Order: sequence, then C-alpha cells, then structure tokens
Amino acid sequence: MERDQEIARLNRLLFEGAREGSRLAVISGAVTSGKTALLHTMTDAAGGRGVRVLPAVASASEQRFPYAVLEQLYQGMPTHLQRSRPRPGLDALRDPNGPDQAELSLLQNFHRTLDELTGDAPLLIAIDDVQFADLPSLRCLAYGIRRCRSEALSVVVSRGSLTGPAATALDELLHEPKVCHVRLAPLTVAGVSTLLTQELGTEEAGRHAAAYHEMTGGNLLLLRGLLDDRFSRLTRGPLDPAPGTDAPVAGELFRQAALSCVYRGGPAHRRVAHGVALLGDAASVPLLSRLIEVEERLVRQSVALLTEVGILHGGRFRSDAVRTVLLDDLELHELGPLHHRAARLLYEEGADPIDVARHLLSHEAPEPVEEWITQALCDAAVHAIAADRRELAMNCLQMADRYTTDEREALQLQATMVQAMWPFNPLSQMRRLQSLAGPAGSGLLPAPETIPVVIGLLGLGRMDEAAAALEQVSRAAAEHPGTELDTGLRAIRLALSSTYPDHPELRPFLDQEEDDGPWDVPLSPDQTPEPPHLTAFRALLTVLSRGVDERAVRAAERVLETVRLSDRTMLTVHAALQTLVYADRHATATTWCDRLIEETSERGAKALLAYFCVLRAQIALRVGRLRDTVRYAERALEELPARGWGVTVGMPLGMLINAHTAMGNHDAAAELLARPVPDEMYRNRFGLHYLYARARHQLATGRQHAALTDFRACGEKMAEWGLDSPATLTWRLGAAETWLTLGGQERAARLAEEQLELAGESSSRTRGAALRILAATRPRQERIALLQQAVGVLQASGGWYEMARALADLAEAHKQLGDLDTSRLMTRRALRLADSCGADELSRSLQRTPARSALSEAARTGEDTAAFSELSDAESRVAALAASGYTNREIAAKLFITISTVEQHLTRVYRKINISQRRELPASLDFDVAYTA
Repeated sequence: MERDQEIARLNRLLFEGAREGSRLAVISGAVTSGKTALLHTMTDAAGGRGVRVLPAVASASEQRFPYAVLEQLYQGMPTHLQRSRPRPGLDALRDPNGPDQAELSLLQNFHRTLDELTGDAPLLIAIDDVQFADLPSLRCLAYGIRRCRSEALSVVVSRGSLTGPAATALDELLHEPKVCHVRLAPLTVAGVSTLLTQELGTEEAGRHAAAYHEMTGGNLLLLRGLLDDRFSRLTRGPLDPAPGTDAPVAGELFRQAALSCVYRGGPAHRRVAHGVALLGDAASVPLLSRLIEVEERLVRQSVALLTEVGILHGGRFRSDAVRTVLLDDLELHELGPLHHRAARLLYEEGADPIDVARHLLSHEAPEPVEEWITQALCDAAVHAIAADRRELAMNCLQMADRYTTDEREALQLQATMVQAMWPFNPLSQMRRLQSLAGPAGSGLLPAPETIPVVIGLLGLGRMDEAAAALEQVSRAAAEHPGTELDTGLRAIRLALSSTYPDHPELRPFLDQEEDDGPWDVPLSPDQTPEPPHLTAFRALLTVLSRGVDERAVRAAERVLETVRLSDRTMLTVHAALQTLVYADRHATATTWCDRLIEETSERGAKALLAYFCVLRAQIALRVGRLRDTVRYAERALEELPARGWGVTVGMPLGMLINAHTAMGNHDAAAELLARPVPDEMYRNRFGLHYLYARARHQLATGRQHAALTDFRACGEKMAEWGLDSPATLTWRLGAAETWLTLGGQERAARLAEEQLELAGESSSRTRGAALRILAATRPRQERIALLQQAVGVLQASGGWYEMARALADLAEAHKQLGDLDTSRLMTRRALRLADSCGADELSRSLQRTPARSALSEAARTGEDTAAFSELSDAESRVAALAASGYTNREIAAKLFITISTVEQHLTRVYRKINISQRRELPASLDFDVAYTA
C-alpha cells in the first residue's frame, strides 16, 4: 500500500544506516490525511527497537501558553531530569537579568538534558500537529536540536498548514539541511482499490473503487466513514445483502467524518466550509470572503485545503451529504443572517434570481423589510414559472406578498399567482380571482395583469365584472397604441367574437375594428406579420364564421409550429388547435393534440390537460370514433371537475352526451343532461355544443318537437352571433332529420339543400351527411345515386359514423328495390364500420349475426372448413374485403395492389371454396381484417 512505502522510508532514515548527526523527519499533509496514524506507527516501531520516545501533541487551544509542548516532553523523561523543566513566569521572576536571560537559561538546560538522554540510549522526539506548538517551545526545541550533536537523537513531527506568529520559528526548525520531508497525499484510485480489497474483496473493490474515490477524494478518514456505514447497514440488514450493497452510500458515520475534517482545520477553515455549503454552486472566493467576512487570501487557502482533504472538488462538495451536514451544523441564529447576507450579495451581483430566492425563502426577512427583497422574489417567480417550477414560484410570490407595502404591487402579485396556478388547479385560485375583480374594474390592477383576470372572469360567467375590467384595459391600450397591451386587447375582442358574443355588457368591445375581424385579403409580402395570439384567434373566428378557410388553417399550423406552450401562450395554442379541429383537419389536429396531452400530463397541468382532452374528444366525435370520444371527455372531467369549467362546461358535457346518444347509451346521456349547468353557459359557443347534443338525445328518444326547438335555438344563436358556418355545428341537418321523423319531407329537403350550399363542392363530412339526408327526401329510384355519392364523400373526408349510417341507408334502399344481394353487401360494410366506431345501437338495428369467423360460418352451414384453411393471407384479405361489399378498385387501393391482382386472388378464392361469384362469399367471412381508415 502507498503508506507502507512511506513507513519504510522513515525507518531507514531514523533507525538504519550511518549516523551523521541528528535526524529530523517532517510528516505533512492535509487534515485527516493520516499524519497522526503514521507518527504513531513510527513511535511504536521505535519503542520496539529499544528507543526512548518523548511524545507531545500540540493543540491550538494551548498555543497561547508558553512551553506547553516542552512541558509534555519533560513529562516523558526520568524523574531526576524533570526538575529542570520550565516554569513559565516563575523562572523569569527569579532571574535578576529578566525574561531574556531566563529563556536562555531554559534553552541551555534543555540542551544539556538532550545530551544526557542520548548518552544512555537512542532518543526519538515525536510531536503531533507541530504547527500548533507555542512559540517558546519551538525556539527551545530548535536550539536543542542544533546543538545536540549526538547521533542517537531523532525527531519526527507531523504538521499541517500554519499561519501566525509561530510560522517563522517552525520554518527555521523544519528546514535544516538533513530534514526528510514526507508529504502524505490522498489515496489514488489504486490505493483506494487496495484498501477496499482488504475490506470487501477483490471483485467488489474493482467494481466500486472509483465511486469510493469520487466521494472521498482518497481521504482515509472519509473512506473509513463510508466503510463503517456499510458495515453498519449490513449488521442491521439481511444476512445475504443484495447485489450492489458495497456501493458507497453516505451515512451518519461518513457525515461525522466529514465534520471532523472540517473542524480540525480550525474556526476560519470551518467558517469557509459553512459558506461554501450555504452558497452552493454560486460560491466564489470574492463572494465567500464578503459573506463570511474573512479576507480573500485566507479563503483561498481554506478552499485549497478543503479540496486537498477531499471535501471539495472544483469548488463544489464531492457529496451532497457533506453539504447537508454542514448546513445542519450551523446554529439557527447564524443561519438566518447568513442566508439574508448571501441573498443580498447575490442580488447585487446580478446572480440567477432563483439562487437569490432560495436564500430568502430559507429565513424570514428582517424588519424593516428592505426594498430589494420584493423585487428579487418577483424576479425569481418569473424565472420559476418559465422553468415550470410552480411550487417555487408560488412560494416566492406569497413571501413577496407578505412583505410588500404597496397596494398596487400586492394586487399585481395576486394576479401573477392566479395566472401561474390556473393551468394546474383553477379551483384553488377561484377565490383569489374573485377578489381581484373589483380592483381590476376600478383600475387599481395594472392593465397587463388585468387581461388574465378578464379571461378568468369570463370563464366564471361574471360578465359585468369582466366588462368593467376590459374598460380599464381599453383605456390603457388607447394611451399606448401598437404595444403588446394593444394587441392583447385586440386578441380579446377576437376571442369574445368567437366565444362570448351574446352579452350586452361585452357588446361595446365586439364592435370590431377593420383589422379585428376575419381575413378578407391576404397579407402583402412587405406587410409585417401580426403577433401569434392575434393570428390564432383571427384564424378561429374565420373558420367559425365562414367555414373552412385554407389561409386560416395554414396560419393556425404556423402558430402551433412556432409557439411553445406556456402560461402566457396557452390560449393562443388552444385557439390555433381549435381552428384545425373545426376545419376538419383531423390528422394534423390529432397529432398536435396527442403531443400537447402528453406534455401537459407530464407537467401536471391538470386544467390544460383537460382542455386538450376535450379537443381530442371533439376530434373523435367529428370522425365518428365514439368510444374515444367518451374516453377523452370523461378524462377531461376527471382532470378538471365540472365546477372548474365554469360556463365552458358545455363542451365536455356536449361531447359525452353526443357520443352516448350515437352509441345508444340513452340512460347515460339522460344522466348527464340532468346535471345542473350555469345559465350563462347557453350564451357562449361551448353552450351551443351542449344544446346541439341535447337536441340529438331528444331526437333519438322520440321527443321530436323538443329536439326541433333545440336545433332551431342553435341555428338562431349561431346566426345572431355570426358563427353560422358548417364548421361550427350542422344544426340544419339535425333539424332535417327531425322533420323526416315527423313526415316533413319538404322542410327536411330544404334544410339539407341549404346545408349542401353552405358546405360547397369540396369533399367534407358535412357534405356527405347532407347528401345522406337529402337522399331520404327523394323517391326510391333517386336515393341510391345520392347515397353512393354520400358514401364516397364520407370515405374521402373520414366521417366514419356518418359513413356507417349512409351504408345502412344504402342497404335499405337496395332492399326496397329488390336488390337483396347488394343490400347484403352494404349491410356487411355498415356493420363492420358501426362496430369499429362503437355505434352499438346502429349495429343492433342492422341485426348482425353472432358468428364472426369463416370457420364458424362454415361449421354452421356444413361447408368444408378445410377449403378455407387453404387460402393464403393475401387471398384471405381480398376475400374479406370483397365479402364486405368493396369493389375491386377499392380493394386494390386499400391493399396497395393492382386491380388485376385482386381479380386473380378472387378467382383462386372462388375455386378453393367452390363458389362461382362474389355474392356467394359467406356473410361472416372475417380473417381479422380490421377496417382501415
């Protein structure tokens, strides 16, 4: 081992070889480097060789007492020699020539004593921690060693760093020509490995040596602490420890060893260590010096020593456990002032605001509160919010709120708290939001902080208070045109027009300026793009009021691509995503929605997660995935209870009611409709979705006149609000279906034609649904063409539930015309699609047979099951699609093969199962070929 080499070297020096005058060896090294242990090893070896040993231990607490070390040396001498030991003060009084002559007499006596001792036998003087020796003892020792020419005298001392009055005398003593200096460095990784091999065995030592060295820097005391902690755990734990037990884990013994390393360096050394623990990564020598009020030179020395001893590495603690134990070591009356001073120094240096706040939050601010504290806490809250550290942000804001004396500043802090926590838990912030309504309406709350309050009040349905607050924002924006406040107000106008258009209190703010409405002309190349929040809300209003607009869709996609979700941008992102949903950009909207659901779920932003789950439910409903609609809408209400939705609760409830109605779960829909909802809900866009869902439920349960009333109410509100586009809600089609059940064919036809005209010629879900309803108003001979057209449009646009309904109607039309084979094929397709969508009631109405597989069908009909087993996978897929009613062209497109290949597969299928034409394919032929959109 490394220490064995040093012991051998000292033995050779002190006890072997030719004697050439006195021998002096100095063992130096950092605190707890093993100096004392090596010194004891040397004294034990000397005693074994018959050498007289005079030991002494210098102490910092005795450094002020003259001859304290010399007194210890005399105690180890024979009794007759102890009479000449020094008696400080008394000798000086007895000597008529004064103190100087008294000291000279002592020096000469000590020299004579050494001569007498070395005349009898070899002598070893061993002094531990010689750097703490008192100055008179050092002078006496140096005098005696120089004048004693006996080869029998050897001196070995251990020393650490030294500053102070004894430094010169010590250097004079320890820099003799024949002095041997042994510097004990911390163990290397190889040295640690050797130690661990003795303790743990070769395999574990090789595995964990680097980790032990990383935590201790090779410090023997720290290493022993880690090993003792390990043995302590094993003693308390099972007999057969789990793998990895030998990995270093800091425990109580390690922490105590670390404290010992720090305390042995003295008070200044300890103060520096406490300062580093307090400042953490922000520690620097100048800052440490100012914090602990120790001059920089001494701080540098202590930092270097702490690094050498293995406590620090690169200015940081090697182990967090050491930092923790040092912080715990500080007294409470010391900790508070240190934290406050650290916060002030960091703030003055422009450090990271979160680092400043960490110190402020660790203690109560002094009285009177200093002005910089509130600003520092506010700065930290802003940074914490940006880093998504909500709890830290709230702690900073609450502490700032406790200490601020300015009313406007206090209100601003309250508003910031609401904005920071609303995405996570709106219910917890409702009381605070309501308390801000009055100040916001009276102008006490600054305008930028008033805008989030307005949005919150709108969601709670407190329109009068929202209007009063908006008036204050309008006045402030008028004084600062073109600023962020001005664009924020314009965005609110657009949001009101698209979402809350039916309130007299808000009507003054709905008088759109020329540039605050939907797009009329494209931007010119040299025109400056508008801010993202304006773009997002303008795109949404455009689609809701005019239908699908490609420019609005592209603008919404740009916003989603360029704007990162945060507290300040959540409404912008939500509006852009709504634009894609209402524009039936289902694939793109789904991708973005799933991404945002994952992000908000990871952040724990329950309110935002709920908002995006509702959009995901809306997408699923519009494409006809009814089970997904229920799943996402229910999750939205789980993440944010109905009370947290306020007047926007119509959206999640509307999605659920609509889906349950389409699935045939009428009791579940009725239970949802029985829940109380705020009256204000019916005066916003989200209430339209609820009203429309209620109408569909009433139609499905035979209450046609009530359904017709709700559909008409939807239409009237949409027309009055300027949102009567096919993208919003297809109330005309709902009313047309109702009239069909009441025998009003002409009225139904007129409404369907109006919807077709609004939908335009593009393939859309709305156009396909309108064609299906229009077909029901036409004579039997005309229905098939319209229904086939409806199926094609719906297949292209992705309206799967509506497509299942169109296929069911097409099957019935063929049946009425006597074409039973085609009717059977259309029924199969409708069944398969209805099952895929979760439309259980439609499936039941189509009277689906329970047998599903080709084998079960064959067994039921007595066909040869072996024939079906001969079909290849490709033939099975083609046969299943053909049995479901797909044409050869459609099968080719679906399976990405040529029409000729389809024909060849079918020919082989017919031959293998012994049929001659397509219509003879078994009705339940199903080789697990799922319907693909």
